[in-house]
Amino acid sequence: MSTEIVTEICAPPEWNLATEDIHKLVDALEKTYEIYRPAFERSDQAAHGWVYLKGLMSDLPRKVTERIALRFGKNVRSLQHFIGQSPWSSEPMLKIHQGLVVETLGEADGVMLIDESGMVKQGEHSVGVGWQWCGSVGKVANSQVGVYLGYASRKGHSFLDARLFLPEQWFAETHQEKRQACGVPEELSYQTKPEIALELLQTALERGELPCQWVAADELYGDSSAFRDGVAKLGKWYFVEVSCSSQIWLEKPEVHLPAWKGRGRKPTRLRLRNPKQKSQRVDTLAQQLPAKAWIRAKIKEGTKGPLVCDFACVRVIEVREGLPGPESWLIIRRNIDDPTEIKYYLSNAPAEIDPLELVRTPKARRASGMR
Repeated sequence: MSTEIVTEICAPPEWNLATEDIHKLVDALEKTYEIYRPAFERSDQAAHGWVYLKGLMSDLPRKVTERIALRFGKNVRSLQHFIGQSPWSSEPMLKIHQGLVVETLGEADGVMLIDESGMVKQGEHSVGVGWQWCGSVGKVANSQVGVYLGYASRKGHSFLDARLFLPEQWFAETHQEKRQACGVPEELSYQTKPEIALELLQTALERGELPCQWVAADELYGDSSAFRDGVAKLGKWYFVEVSCSSQIWLEKPEVHLPAWKGRGRKPTRLRLRNPKQKSQRVDTLAQQLPAKAWIRAKIKEGTKGPLVCDFACVRVIEVREGLPGPESWLIIRRNIDDPTEIKYYLSNAPAEIDPLELVRTPKARRASGMR
């Protein structure tokens, strides 16, 4: 096993702010907001947006619209109308923000990050609310869930875009009144989270220049072959977590079209030429790898010190419906402090890539706060 610690690529920023620097951030925030003012169609919308932003950044214990308006001496109903009913598009603002991300953080081998986040809700009338997995509490809860797109490079990381996930039951007849009350567009149809993530990614790439090579996501997205194929069609390299039961071959098995026996329908589906050439689970392969197959890398600096893991990178053949699929990299990550904590990733990066570059991608995801 290599004991070399890979150079930290997404190091945390050094905390070197003095008190006067923090006070200057207030002026800096206002100057930054001026960059986004053109995204609003009307000046009153821009003014309300600035008040609401200040409220979110304030020390108010509950940052609701009414309290924000009262804190800054603004009309409550006007601010509520801006938040709830005033028509303005977020796309111009996202385009401005993405331009700033490219200018300040852009690198040719940047990483697009996909993850979700949930917020627990008490009632049943918020758009998209329902009993579903909520990562913020680590269990199924009555919540709203959004799919988020981020960007990371050696220079830092930033949010890019997001979309609310609507559970499938929200498109049933039983939820028709709720959809209308919440203003859900009639033409909207159900989409899975991987489908939403792929649309967010494609929209960001179409929005304007966005230097990136990698797309990283967790198991929910990685276990979707349609998501992986969609990323590949966009010309990007995916680095996605997959379940421990994912099946692979180390060597590509031969396939053939069975001969027609003269009766019934002619065969149209390929079959394995040697049915005994079974695939294996990725966790089974991990147990069989020799010590020399692993390299050691520091993932991030944590509150209890650096998080160091062992990595193994192996070329494999993906299994697609029992047949050989694309040739990919299988990356296995093992926590040295807890060897039972093992994660598995697939990547369509080129075969000739330096394995140390494969280690960089989960580090970028960790450094951004997306797991």
